[in-house]
Amino acid sequence: MDGLTLAFIPIVAILTVTPGSDTMLVVNNTLTRSTSDGLCTVVGVNAGLLVHAMASAFGLSMILMNSATAFEFVKMAGALYIIYLGIQSLRRSRTDSEELQVINNGSKRNFTSSVREGFLTNVLNPKVAVFYLALLPQFISPADNIIEKSFLLMSIHICMGVMWLGSLSLTLGKMRPLISGSKFKKRLEALSGVVFIALGLKIALSKN
Repeated sequence: MDGLTLAFIPIVAILTVTPGSDTMLVVNNTLTRSTSDGLCTVVGVNAGLLVHAMASAFGLSMILMNSATAFEFVKMAGALYIIYLGIQSLRRSRTDSEELQVINNGSKRNFTSSVREGFLTNVLNPKVAVFYLALLPQFISPADNIIEKSFLLMSIHICMGVMWLGSLSLTLGKMRPLISGSKFKKRLEALSGVVFIALGLKIALSKN
Protein backbone atom coordinates (compact mmCIF):
# COMPACT_ATOMS: atom_id res chain seq x y z
CA MET A 1 0.00 0.00 0.00
CA ASP A 2 1.56 3.29 -1.11
CA GLY A 3 2.00 6.43 0.96
CA LEU A 4 -0.89 8.31 -0.63
CA THR A 5 -3.29 5.48 0.18
CA LEU A 6 -2.05 5.37 3.77
CA ALA A 7 -2.58 9.13 4.04
CA PHE A 8 -6.13 8.71 2.72
CA ILE A 9 -7.15 6.33 5.52
CA PRO A 10 -7.13 8.70 8.56
CA ILE A 11 -8.77 11.50 6.57
CA VAL A 12 -11.64 9.38 5.32
CA ALA A 13 -11.96 7.78 8.79
CA ILE A 14 -12.64 11.20 10.32
CA LEU A 15 -15.18 11.97 7.61
CA THR A 16 -16.85 8.58 8.12
CA VAL A 17 -17.47 9.04 11.85
CA THR A 18 -18.66 12.65 11.48
CA PRO A 19 -22.45 12.59 12.17
CA GLY A 20 -24.83 13.49 9.37
CA SER A 21 -28.17 12.48 7.88
CA ASP A 22 -26.91 8.94 7.17
CA THR A 23 -25.92 8.43 10.81
CA MET A 24 -29.19 9.87 12.08
CA LEU A 25 -31.17 7.56 9.82
CA VAL A 26 -29.28 4.48 11.03
CA VAL A 27 -29.80 5.49 14.67
CA ASN A 28 -33.50 6.17 14.16
CA ASN A 29 -34.24 2.97 12.22
CA THR A 30 -32.29 0.84 14.71
CA LEU A 31 -33.97 2.21 17.82
CA THR A 32 -37.52 2.64 16.53
CA ARG A 33 -37.70 -0.48 14.34
CA SER A 34 -35.05 -3.18 14.81
CA THR A 35 -31.35 -3.90 14.58
CA SER A 36 -31.97 -5.63 11.26
CA ASP A 37 -33.60 -2.45 9.94
CA GLY A 38 -30.58 -0.47 11.09
CA LEU A 39 -28.20 -2.84 9.30
CA CYS A 40 -30.35 -2.72 6.16
CA THR A 41 -30.10 1.07 6.32
CA VAL A 42 -26.31 0.70 6.50
CA VAL A 43 -26.42 -1.43 3.34
CA GLY A 44 -28.47 1.24 1.57
CA VAL A 45 -26.18 4.08 2.66
CA ASN A 46 -23.08 2.31 1.41
CA ALA A 47 -24.79 1.30 -1.82
CA GLY A 48 -25.31 5.03 -2.33
CA LEU A 49 -21.61 5.62 -1.67
CA LEU A 50 -20.80 2.99 -4.29
CA VAL A 51 -22.91 4.82 -6.87
CA HIS A 52 -21.18 8.13 -6.10
CA ALA A 53 -17.73 6.57 -6.19
CA MET A 54 -18.35 4.82 -9.51
CA ALA A 55 -19.78 8.00 -11.01
CA SER A 56 -16.70 9.88 -9.85
CA ALA A 57 -14.31 7.24 -11.20
CA PHE A 58 -15.92 7.38 -14.63
CA GLY A 59 -16.23 11.16 -14.66
CA LEU A 60 -20.02 11.33 -14.46
CA SER A 61 -19.89 13.49 -11.33
CA MET A 62 -18.29 16.24 -13.41
CA ILE A 63 -21.82 17.01 -14.60
CA LEU A 64 -22.77 17.98 -11.05
CA MET A 65 -19.50 19.83 -10.57
CA ASN A 66 -19.86 21.92 -13.72
CA SER A 67 -23.63 22.32 -14.00
CA ALA A 68 -25.30 24.52 -11.42
CA THR A 69 -28.71 23.36 -12.67
CA ALA A 70 -27.90 19.66 -12.26
CA PHE A 71 -26.36 20.24 -8.84
CA GLU A 72 -29.35 22.28 -7.69
CA PHE A 73 -31.81 19.66 -8.96
CA VAL A 74 -30.13 16.78 -7.12
CA LYS A 75 -29.60 18.93 -4.03
CA MET A 76 -33.28 19.89 -3.84
CA ALA A 77 -34.40 16.30 -4.48
CA GLY A 78 -32.21 15.12 -1.61
CA ALA A 79 -33.37 17.91 0.69
CA LEU A 80 -37.04 17.19 -0.04
CA TYR A 81 -36.55 13.48 0.59
CA ILE A 82 -34.88 14.10 3.97
CA ILE A 83 -37.68 16.53 4.89
CA TYR A 84 -40.18 13.84 3.85
CA LEU A 85 -38.48 11.37 6.21
CA GLY A 86 -38.73 13.99 8.96
CA ILE A 87 -42.44 14.50 8.37
CA GLN A 88 -42.98 10.72 8.45
CA SER A 89 -41.14 10.52 11.77
CA LEU A 90 -43.24 13.33 13.24
CA ARG A 91 -46.40 11.57 12.09
CA ARG A 92 -45.30 8.34 13.74
CA SER A 93 -44.54 10.24 16.95
CA ARG A 94 -48.22 11.24 17.10
CA THR A 95 -49.51 7.72 16.39
CA ASP A 96 -51.29 5.74 19.11
CA SER A 97 -49.13 3.16 20.88
CA GLU A 98 -50.97 0.12 19.50
CA GLU A 99 -50.94 1.46 15.96
CA LEU A 100 -47.26 2.37 16.30
CA GLN A 101 -46.51 -1.21 17.37
CA VAL A 102 -48.28 -2.52 14.26
CA ILE A 103 -46.23 -0.17 12.07
CA ASN A 104 -42.98 -1.23 13.72
CA ASN A 105 -43.83 -4.92 13.41
CA GLY A 106 -44.65 -4.40 9.77
CA SER A 107 -41.37 -2.63 9.16
CA LYS A 108 -39.48 -5.61 10.58
CA ARG A 109 -40.93 -7.76 7.82
CA ASN A 110 -40.13 -5.26 5.11
CA PHE A 111 -36.44 -4.45 5.28
CA THR A 112 -36.38 -3.16 1.71
CA SER A 113 -37.84 0.14 2.92
CA SER A 114 -34.84 0.61 5.24
CA VAL A 115 -32.42 -0.19 2.42
CA ARG A 116 -34.25 2.25 0.16
CA GLU A 117 -34.22 5.03 2.75
CA GLY A 118 -30.48 4.64 3.32
CA PHE A 119 -29.75 4.52 -0.40
CA LEU A 120 -31.82 7.55 -1.36
CA THR A 121 -30.60 9.65 1.57
CA ASN A 122 -27.02 9.13 0.42
CA VAL A 123 -27.31 9.02 -3.36
CA LEU A 124 -29.42 12.21 -3.48
CA ASN A 125 -26.73 14.17 -1.64
CA PRO A 126 -24.69 15.90 -4.38
CA LYS A 127 -22.08 16.97 -1.85
CA VAL A 128 -20.95 13.35 -1.63
CA ALA A 129 -20.26 13.40 -5.38
CA VAL A 130 -18.38 16.68 -5.06
CA PHE A 131 -16.47 15.23 -2.10
CA TYR A 132 -15.24 12.35 -4.23
CA LEU A 133 -14.27 14.63 -7.10
CA ALA A 134 -12.38 16.98 -4.79
CA LEU A 135 -10.74 14.40 -2.53
CA LEU A 136 -9.85 11.34 -4.60
CA PRO A 137 -7.52 13.12 -7.07
CA GLN A 138 -5.37 14.28 -4.15
CA PHE A 139 -4.46 10.65 -3.44
CA ILE A 140 -3.86 9.45 -7.00
CA SER A 141 -0.39 9.92 -8.47
CA PRO A 142 0.29 10.35 -12.21
CA ALA A 143 1.81 6.86 -12.28
CA ASP A 144 -1.37 5.22 -10.94
CA ASN A 145 -4.11 3.63 -13.01
CA ILE A 146 -6.87 6.16 -12.28
CA ILE A 147 -9.77 3.68 -12.39
CA GLU A 148 -8.01 1.03 -10.30
CA LYS A 149 -6.80 3.52 -7.69
CA SER A 150 -10.23 5.17 -7.51
CA PHE A 151 -11.86 1.82 -6.82
CA LEU A 152 -9.24 1.03 -4.16
CA LEU A 153 -9.93 4.30 -2.33
CA MET A 154 -13.65 3.81 -2.79
CA SER A 155 -13.41 0.30 -1.29
CA ILE A 156 -11.56 1.65 1.75
CA HIS A 157 -14.23 4.30 2.31
CA ILE A 158 -17.12 1.85 1.93
CA CYS A 159 -15.47 -0.71 4.25
CA MET A 160 -15.07 1.99 6.88
CA GLY A 161 -18.67 3.06 6.41
CA VAL A 162 -19.95 -0.50 6.82
CA MET A 163 -17.81 -1.11 9.91
CA TRP A 164 -18.65 2.21 11.60
CA LEU A 165 -22.37 2.38 10.90
CA GLY A 166 -22.75 -1.38 11.32
CA SER A 167 -21.05 -1.27 14.73
CA LEU A 168 -23.21 1.69 15.71
CA SER A 169 -26.38 -0.17 14.73
CA LEU A 170 -25.34 -3.36 16.56
CA THR A 171 -24.40 -1.41 19.70
CA LEU A 172 -27.66 0.53 19.74
CA GLY A 173 -29.54 -2.69 19.02
CA LYS A 174 -28.28 -4.16 22.29
CA MET A 175 -29.71 -1.12 24.09
CA ARG A 176 -33.19 -1.53 22.60
CA PRO A 177 -34.54 -3.75 25.43
CA LEU A 178 -33.67 -0.98 27.90
CA ILE A 179 -35.42 1.73 25.89
CA SER A 180 -38.16 -0.19 24.14
CA GLY A 181 -41.11 1.65 25.64
CA SER A 182 -43.55 3.26 23.22
CA LYS A 183 -43.15 6.63 24.98
CA PHE A 184 -39.41 6.62 24.30
CA LYS A 185 -39.94 5.60 20.68
CA LYS A 186 -42.41 8.44 20.20
CA ARG A 187 -39.96 10.95 21.63
CA LEU A 188 -37.17 9.60 19.46
CA GLU A 189 -39.39 9.75 16.38
CA ALA A 190 -40.26 13.36 17.22
CA LEU A 191 -36.60 14.28 17.76
CA SER A 192 -35.58 12.48 14.57
CA GLY A 193 -38.32 14.27 12.67
CA VAL A 194 -37.10 17.68 13.81
CA VAL A 195 -33.47 16.80 13.02
CA PHE A 196 -34.32 15.42 9.57
CA ILE A 197 -36.36 18.49 8.67
CA ALA A 198 -33.57 20.78 9.93
CA LEU A 199 -30.99 18.84 7.89
CA GLY A 200 -33.21 18.97 4.83
CA LEU A 201 -33.69 22.72 5.16
CA LYS A 202 -29.95 23.19 5.70
CA ILE A 203 -29.22 21.30 2.48
CA ALA A 204 -31.92 23.14 0.55
CA LEU A 205 -30.69 26.56 1.69
CA SER A 206 -26.99 25.84 1.31
CA LYS A 207 -25.09 27.55 -1.48
CA ASN A 208 -23.46 25.52 -4.26
